[in-house]
Amino acid sequence: MGRRRDDIAGTSSKDGSYTKQRRQDAMTVERLLDRLLKEYQYSTEFSLNEKEKTQMVNARTYNLSIKAWANANVRGSAEKAEQVLKTATPASSLQPDLYSFAYCYAAWYKEGVFAAKSIGNMKASSTARRKAESVLQSMKQVLMKEGKQPSQSLNVVEDVNSLLVMWSNTNTLPDLSEFFLRFVEKSSGGNGNGLWLNTRSYNLVINAWAKSGNIESINRAQALLKDMETSTTVAPDLLSYSGVIACIAKSKRANDAMKAEDILSHVTKAKGVQPDNGKHDLVIFNQVMNIYSKKGSTGSAERCEKLLKRMKHLAAEGNEQVAPDVRTYNLVLSAYANEKGPSQAEKILQRLEKHKDIKPDSISYITVMDSYAKIGDAHNSLRILSLMEKSFENGNLQAKPSRRAYVSALNSLAKGGRGDAGARAEALVQKMEKLYKAGDADLKPDTTVYNVLINCHKNSASRAEKVLYRMGKRDVVSYSNVINAYSNMGGFKAAKRAQELLDEMQKDDGVEPNAFAFNSRSGTKGAAQKAEGLLQRMEKLYEEGKTELQPSARVYTSVISAWANSNDPGSALRAEILLKLMWAMYKRGNKSVKPNVQTFTTVINAWAKSREREAGERAEALLDQMIKLYEKGDSEVKPNVQTLTAAIHAYARTGARDAASKANGILKKMEAIGVLPNIQTYNVLISLWGNSQQQDAGKKAESILTRLEDEYQGGNKNMRPTVVSYTSCINAWAKSADFGKAARANTLLERMKEMHASGIIADQPNVFAYTACINACATTYGEQGEKQEAFRIAYSLFKEMTESDDLSPNHVSYSTFLRAISKLMPDGEKKESMVSAAFRLCVRDGQCDNNCLFHMKSAASPELIADLLGCSDLSEAAAFAYENLPFDWTRNVRDKSQPRKRIK
Repeated sequence: MGRRRDDIAGTSSKDGSYTKQRRQDAMTVERLLDRLLKEYQYSTEFSLNEKEKTQMVNARTYNLSIKAWANANVRGSAEKAEQVLKTATPASSLQPDLYSFAYCYAAWYKEGVFAAKSIGNMKASSTARRKAESVLQSMKQVLMKEGKQPSQSLNVVEDVNSLLVMWSNTNTLPDLSEFFLRFVEKSSGGNGNGLWLNTRSYNLVINAWAKSGNIESINRAQALLKDMETSTTVAPDLLSYSGVIACIAKSKRANDAMKAEDILSHVTKAKGVQPDNGKHDLVIFNQVMNIYSKKGSTGSAERCEKLLKRMKHLAAEGNEQVAPDVRTYNLVLSAYANEKGPSQAEKILQRLEKHKDIKPDSISYITVMDSYAKIGDAHNSLRILSLMEKSFENGNLQAKPSRRAYVSALNSLAKGGRGDAGARAEALVQKMEKLYKAGDADLKPDTTVYNVLINCHKNSASRAEKVLYRMGKRDVVSYSNVINAYSNMGGFKAAKRAQELLDEMQKDDGVEPNAFAFNSRSGTKGAAQKAEGLLQRMEKLYEEGKTELQPSARVYTSVISAWANSNDPGSALRAEILLKLMWAMYKRGNKSVKPNVQTFTTVINAWAKSREREAGERAEALLDQMIKLYEKGDSEVKPNVQTLTAAIHAYARTGARDAASKANGILKKMEAIGVLPNIQTYNVLISLWGNSQQQDAGKKAESILTRLEDEYQGGNKNMRPTVVSYTSCINAWAKSADFGKAARANTLLERMKEMHASGIIADQPNVFAYTACINACATTYGEQGEKQEAFRIAYSLFKEMTESDDLSPNHVSYSTFLRAISKLMPDGEKKESMVSAAFRLCVRDGQCDNNCLFHMKSAASPELIADLLGCSDLSEAAAFAYENLPFDWTRNVRDKSQPRKRIK
């Protein structure tokens, strides 16, 4: 069997030193046992009495040595434990007891789990499992004789339970406990389970499954409960049912909450199920509510309300054990906060404040504050804190504002991100300091408080740094938040200071830097190379023994993200190389760097941002690899909607003619594995068809928009169309060569207005939507009748923009309308008049750019051009360039390369 990772000779890691110490301890215990055995043999030769012999060596002496090897958990420890067990003779006082066999069994069982999960040696795992069962068979032959109780114990069931308690507290292997329980259950049939097992034995194994969070825990716990219900020797109590509900509480599947409620219904109807104390019925109700409150899924709050009503009904009928308490109301409140948001949660708080027997406690107020903090609503979070303070002042001692409440308020300020967040947070912390000095020890600001305060100053790195040196005890989060503030500033000085703080943190005796600190530093703008340098530094420190600095998948993903955002040539390829390095290390046994869906998505996003010719193909190849891994059983790399959108973006940014078709193929692949597009995905697809220049592109784009509208009106609120959705579809028609495209684009604009009026889309059409529609008119070709209709639409839209209080044409709108005049109107006085009026409006608004000048010259006669530009002759007007335009004519043009401030 392969060597354990922490059992490699010569390792300098802390884990390696600890393992070496465990091995030495076990060897010391074994040497002491050998010495005692020699003394025992000597005593036998001189015929000492049995009492004197027992004082020298007994079963417990062997147990200590077996346990030492079992706990050493190093290569060969199980074999050593069994050797010690075999030295014990089944005769006289040296007969091994239950603990001797159990410790040896556990050693072999752990050996089997290690072989299977850590080194993938299934043959070695199977051998170790057989050895474990062989030890139990030996235990059966020696101890489990029919009609006989083991001589070493007066109460063997307590010994069994003691072992089950030990295993459930010291490892995450619930199947170790269950296998032992099942073996004893089966093998002690002649003696009756009452001698070896009782209800507590089963409850301990159920709780072991609950603690493990294993995916099988619910089914395994329910199977144990069912066996208890059908058994003639043991019967479930409320702790049994509570343990199964605890297993369900850790499940992430929404439908499992109903299983908990079914168990609750069973308990309330069952006869003979007695609580261990007067409150246990209430505890089970609260457990089920807790599951619903954490889910936050549709209907959770309603289910909690129904349970609360049921509890009140049972209490009114005389079952006071289920009378709701403040924790019950807090769980209902939490359910509303998670499903419906803070305003609905606050209504439950108000109900509780009006309750005649139960008053809200600090948790009640903090739950609502946390809900407001989650959305960055500092105003309402601080308002609830004020209500909490008033409630305490009015005599509700359970509502005393705690440090946790102030932390919630500070978090709301940090999340809100307002410019005055730092100043308001400083006022709160100063208030805490003042109350602490006045005698309220519970409000002494601790490291957590100052860390959140630093986060409130995230837009001012210098102020954040002042808090860092003002606080008492600093930790890695304190430094990391300040480093992150400098990293987000950008620039050489900020990057240098971030690096200095990282170096200072490593020298601080009270602070051990972790991966997060390095991860924060790697976010410095334009520093992908430095980020990778920090990664290499982490790897070196880890090899030197700083085990807490082992680079994780998150750290590697952060460096990949730095490359993705760098815009450096070859950055996408570099990101993919790092992904391949992670995969190679994972295959060699480093589980901590296993790439996940976020890692793959970040690399795909890097290709999307690169705009390289092969970006779409490289992104799709990575997506195909993820799908293949997922289909083989690796759920951690299952592509999600972000992966889908990034892959489609990769094709969209290449500008290839077949990009839309390729993206449509990706969509079908994802839908086949259950990944559905979101609104961003659909918007990219609409835009792709618009840029595709393919036949019927406008129709295909509009069909996607119609699908969006149908899904939203069918109840999928996440598919609410946006202004971008409609504008991209109008653009698709504008770029098409289809007959009647101006009318189709105008119809979409009118539809957009109707959707806004009916509340389906949040915003009304903006200048970009109107301009896109005018562009559909300007690019109309064909018979004169179609051109006339197109210009009629363009003029109507332009007039609507110029007369609107909410819209004003920009330089693109003016240039597009001038183009429409040039392409659609026949030469003559009307055309001259229209050009003159449009260009003069353009100049008045300071929106004249190079395109406006070009299209005006294309549409107007030489004489009108000279007049509009104020030139003395026609040759001067013909040579007039954009650089000659007065500043006042161009003052409001927003050129991305040279942004201008708007001047009224």
